[in-house]
Amino acid sequence: MAWQYTTQLVPYIGVLLLAMVVSAALAIYTVVVRSDAMDDPSVSAFVGLNAGCAIWSGAYALQILSVDLPAKRFWLSIAFVASILVVVSLFAFAVAYSDHERWLTRRTLLAVTVVPVAGFVLHATQYRNLYERPLDTTVVDGIVVLDRTLGLAATVTLLFMYGLVVVAAGFLLKTVYESHRVYRLQSVAVLIAILVPFVPNIVWALDLGPMGNLDLTPVAFTVSGIVFAVAIYRHHLLDIAPVARTAIVEDMRDGFLVIDDTDRIRDANAAVRGMRGTDSFVGRDVTAIFPDIAPIVRDGASTHQTEIIVDGDDGRRFFDVQVQQLSSADEIRLLLLRDVTEQHAVEQRYQSFIENASDLITMVDEDGIIRYQSPSCTTVLGFTPSELEGRSAFELVHPDDRAALLEQFRSGLDAEIAVDRAEYRLRTADGEWRDVETIGSNLLEDPFVEGVVLNTRDITDRKQREREIRRSNEQLERFADVVSHDLRNPLNVAQGYLEAASDDVDCAYHEDIELAHGRMAAIIEDMLRLAREGQPIDDTELVDLPRVVDRAWANVDTDGATRSVASDRSIVADEDRLVRLLENLFRNAVEHGSTSPRSQTPEDAVEHGDETVHVRVGTTPNGFFVEDDGPGIPADERKRVLEYGETSSPSGTGFGLAIVDEIAEGHGWTIRITESADGGARFEFDTAGTSRPPTATRDPTAVDDA
Repeated sequence: MAWQYTTQLVPYIGVLLLAMVVSAALAIYTVVVRSDAMDDPSVSAFVGLNAGCAIWSGAYALQILSVDLPAKRFWLSIAFVASILVVVSLFAFAVAYSDHERWLTRRTLLAVTVVPVAGFVLHATQYRNLYERPLDTTVVDGIVVLDRTLGLAATVTLLFMYGLVVVAAGFLLKTVYESHRVYRLQSVAVLIAILVPFVPNIVWALDLGPMGNLDLTPVAFTVSGIVFAVAIYRHHLLDIAPVARTAIVEDMRDGFLVIDDTDRIRDANAAVRGMRGTDSFVGRDVTAIFPDIAPIVRDGASTHQTEIIVDGDDGRRFFDVQVQQLSSADEIRLLLLRDVTEQHAVEQRYQSFIENASDLITMVDEDGIIRYQSPSCTTVLGFTPSELEGRSAFELVHPDDRAALLEQFRSGLDAEIAVDRAEYRLRTADGEWRDVETIGSNLLEDPFVEGVVLNTRDITDRKQREREIRRSNEQLERFADVVSHDLRNPLNVAQGYLEAASDDVDCAYHEDIELAHGRMAAIIEDMLRLAREGQPIDDTELVDLPRVVDRAWANVDTDGATRSVASDRSIVADEDRLVRLLENLFRNAVEHGSTSPRSQTPEDAVEHGDETVHVRVGTTPNGFFVEDDGPGIPADERKRVLEYGETSSPSGTGFGLAIVDEIAEGHGWTIRITESADGGARFEFDTAGTSRPPTATRDPTAVDDA
C-alpha cells in the first residue's frame, strides 16, 4: 500500500490525528471515570459520539494519505460508518441530555438509523450508482484525491443526517432556554461542540472544500473535543446528567444548591436565592453565603444531615440540610435545604412547656434509670436535672412505698400505652418528704422516645388538706356523738321531770318550758343532720322524682299546705339524702307560708284557710326546682339564708336551708335562689353531669294537687 507525504498535507493530517486523539481520550476518560453511569443514555451516547469522531478523523486521515484507489475506498467506507455513529449518537445524546430520554426507544433508534445504513449499503455495493458514480482518483495540487460525484441516494442520506443534527440542535437550544446558570453554560458548550463540525461538512457537501474538496469536518472535531473537555472540567458535564432542570426544581419550596469540590456554588434555585435576596450566588464559596454550612460540607462524609439557622429579611429561619454526592469522584454535591421553621417552633413550644411546667417530666428506660429530667425538679425537689439523670427513679421513693411502686412500674411495662396512676412520697434534696402523684405512659416502642414518660405532680398541699378534712370530720363525728348522747340524755331527763311536775304542780310556765325543750330537741336533730349530710356522695342512682316528693311530703307537718309535681323525669341522686333535702325545703315553705292564697282554688281556701301555701316541684334542662307561692326571699338576703343559724321564723333553728346546701354540695350540685312566678321562693338545683336524659316527660304545665 502506497502513501503520499507532501508539505501541504502534513498540517492537515496533524490536525486530523489531533482530533482523533482528543476524541478518543474523551471516550476513554468517560468509560473509565464514569463506568458506574454507562447505563445512563446521555453518558453512553457521549461515548459513542466521541468514539465515532475519533474513528472518522483517523479513517479520513488514512484515506488522504493512501494513494491506491482500493485503499482510499476502504478508509472512506470506515469514515462513512463512523459518520453514521456520530450522527446517531449525537441525536441520542441531545435527546437524553435535554431530559427526554423516554423517547429513546428501540423503534426511535431504528427509525433514525435505517436511512444512513441504507445509504451506506448503496455506497458499498455501488448498486446502479444510486449513491454515487464509480469512484476514481485524480491529482489536485500534487495530491492524489478521490473523484466523487454524489447521486440522489447520497443527497437523501445527507439531508436526513443533517435533519438529525438540526433536531439535536433544537433539543439543545430548548435546554439552553430552560436551564439555569451552570446548566446553561453546559448546554451552550454542547451546542457549540456539535455545530462547529456541521458548518464545514455543509461546505464539503456543496463541493466547496479546498484541494479537491477535502472534508474539513474531522478537523473541526478538534474544536469540539476541546469544548467538550472544557465542559467536563469546568462545568462538570458528565457529573450531573441530565442537566436540564425542570420548573419543579426551580420553583420547589426547599432550597437547592450544587457545589463543587472547592465548595463553590455551581447552581442555586429560587428558594435559596430568596433566603439572601440576591441572584449573585454562582461561583461564590458556599460557606461565605451560609457560614453554618461549613462543618457540613467539609466533614468528608458522603451524606450528612444537620440544622442551620439563617437570618433573612423575613426573620430567623431554621433549615434542615442534607448533603448528597452526585459524582463518583465526590466532586459535585447536592445540598437540599428544607425549611423546618414551623416544626422547630412547635418543638420549641413543647420544650418550653416541659421546661417551664410545674410538674416533673421524667423519662426512664425499662430499668427505671432516668434518661431525662425536666428543670422543674429544681423547684419541686431541690435537685438539678444533671444530679438525677443516670440514677434510678426509685432511689428517692420512701422505703415504705418503694416495693409497691416498683411492682406497679414493672407491671406497666407490659401495658401498650398507659401505666396506672400512683401516689407515693419522694425525698427532696433537704431530706424532706413530699407527697406526689404520677401518671406514666409506656413509650418504649416509640422510636422517638424509647422510654417510659412519667408526669409527676406535687400533691403535698392537697394531701395536707385531705388530712385536715379527715381530722375535722373525725372531730365532727365526735361532736355529733356528744350532741347525740351527752345533750339528748339530760334533755330527756328534763322532759321527764317536766311531765312529772305537770302532774303534781299546776304552773303557767309548764307549756313554755315544754316548747323550749321541743326547740332544743329540734336544734339537736338539725345539728346531727348538718354534721352528717355534708359528706361527699359517691353512691347515686336514678331516682323517680314524684316518688321521693311523696316520701318527703309525708315526713313533714304540712299544716294543710298543698303540693304538685310538674314532671316525672328521674334524677340521679342518693335517694335518702334527696328526701331529706326536700323535707327541709318543704318545712321551710310551710314555716314561712304566705297569708295570701294566690294559688289556691276557692274550695281550698275554705278548707285550709288563708294560712296555707302551695309547693311546686319540677325539672329544668339542667336539674330540678322547688318553689312556693309564699312571701319569697328578698334579693339581698338570698345569699345569707343558706348560712347556719339564719332564720326569720321565731320557731326555726336556722339549720334547715344550711342542711339543703350541704346535701347539694355533697352531690356536686349548685343552688340558685330566685323568685317564683307567684312571687314566692324558688330554689333551682343544677345537676349537670349527674342527671341522665329523661326517659319520659310530662307536660311541664301540668299540676297535680295533693
